[in-house]
Amino acid sequence: MPIKRHRRVAILALAFLGTALGAPSGYWLGRATLLHTADNSLSNYASDLVHHADEYAVELRTIRDALMRSRYSYCSREEIAAMQGMTFNSLQVKEIGRIHDGKLDCSAFLGRLDPPLTEPPVDMTLDADTHVYLKVPLLIANMAPGTILESGGIAVVLSPNSFDHWSRPHVRYMVLIVNREKAQIGQIAGETLQVDPAWVFQQQEKLVGGELYRSRCSTRSSVCIVTAESTEDALLGSRPLLLEYCGLGGFAGLGLGLAFAQFYLQRTGLAQQLRRAIRKDLISLAYQPIFELPTHRMVGVEALVRWSDEDGNRIAPDFFVRIAEDKGFIGELTATVLRRATREVGDLLRHNPDFTLSVNIAASDLEGANLLQQLDIHVRQAGIEPRQIALELTERSTADIAGLRTAIQRLHQHGYKIHIDDFGTGFSSLSYLHELSVDAIKIDRSFTQTSGTDAVTASILPQILSMAESWRVEVIVEGVETGAQLDFLESTGKPMRAQGWYFSRPVPAHDLHTLHREARSLKQAVHS
Repeated sequence: MPIKRHRRVAILALAFLGTALGAPSGYWLGRATLLHTADNSLSNYASDLVHHADEYAVELRTIRDALMRSRYSYCSREEIAAMQGMTFNSLQVKEIGRIHDGKLDCSAFLGRLDPPLTEPPVDMTLDADTHVYLKVPLLIANMAPGTILESGGIAVVLSPNSFDHWSRPHVRYMVLIVNREKAQIGQIAGETLQVDPAWVFQQQEKLVGGELYRSRCSTRSSVCIVTAESTEDALLGSRPLLLEYCGLGGFAGLGLGLAFAQFYLQRTGLAQQLRRAIRKDLISLAYQPIFELPTHRMVGVEALVRWSDEDGNRIAPDFFVRIAEDKGFIGELTATVLRRATREVGDLLRHNPDFTLSVNIAASDLEGANLLQQLDIHVRQAGIEPRQIALELTERSTADIAGLRTAIQRLHQHGYKIHIDDFGTGFSSLSYLHELSVDAIKIDRSFTQTSGTDAVTASILPQILSMAESWRVEVIVEGVETGAQLDFLESTGKPMRAQGWYFSRPVPAHDLHTLHREARSLKQAVHS
């Protein structure tokens, strides 16, 4: 009862922890999603402004080209009138004038100037004949600062409000005229934002001091746009959505917490229960008989470990054996299986000198001398021969050939046999296993179940049998479940052994004598 109460407390704690972590995780995921959406919106906004800036650039070129082709005399009354008309019809241009030798001779609104006005120093040069004057005090605007572009002797004053009708709530923008070669930028419209020219030209996003920034530059004109929005404004109105993300995160965290709790308690709880079961000798064994073909003589058994947890649930062997390996007490489990198996099958082994007991071991069991000591003790106590014990290793555990060769050689010197289980599911070859001097291979049931069919693996089985015969490696075929599979195996004419439900399901030790007698009687009846 205390164990179950402890499990419930642990599950509740992990579920609470998962929810506590999941809710803020959901919030931050939702926040990141909303900010990503805001960043995309800023990028699209900047691209729209770039597009409009390109349209304005076309308008400026049109004005310049028209004046360059003007049929009117320089700064004549007619030309000044034409410049007034162009200014009146333009959304971007506030003033147009003529410059010669660095002096403004006339303009649309100031008329002809006498004496001419000297232009300020050039702030930027865009190309060979395009000059930019920034923050120039303008007579037409009570000396308010403005931007002047001059090309080919024609100067235009840009409107600082030309982009105002593209404004968006909570979003700021800055329109820049740029010289990429010299890494120069100059503001011509919008709000003043603190930006670095290198970042502007990279056209990237950044988040600084709670502000999202986006940059976009034109490929058709010398204009870049920077847009900005505070994260607070970006998230404005999204509180319900953030709460939904929190809720979803909490539910997801709860699910993950419960799943982790189940997995963790199953692993740690089962590990502790398995240790107790080993100490209390609560591990049981079942035995899968092995038959010789074609005589159908029962020549051995494989010991299969069985265990149920403290709640009475039967646990799959592959699962709890992996737990014992991961937790480092697989040697204790192997020792328990060896002790019980030699004790339970000892009488059958003593009365049948050619009978073999197969026991599964882990690769880690071969490290050190403990396995060999355990084997010698239990074999001696059972009064049986070492050659009657076959130790089964899975093919996947044969990667360390140098270490295995030494361990197998030591076991062979003491008379024990080595079998490779699940052959065909790993990457080793028969020549590789022959180099390890194994005594037998057990062909995985996946090959058996396709025998006699058109499956690709069906054609591999006869090849394995032939190669094993040439290497003088014994073959045991697992998973024989039907008469058709047995007929196919016998039709190969190769010597082998077989096990599977066709012959017998795994049985407890006390049924082995009866099963052995029945198999011997059946063999005698067949040959009489």
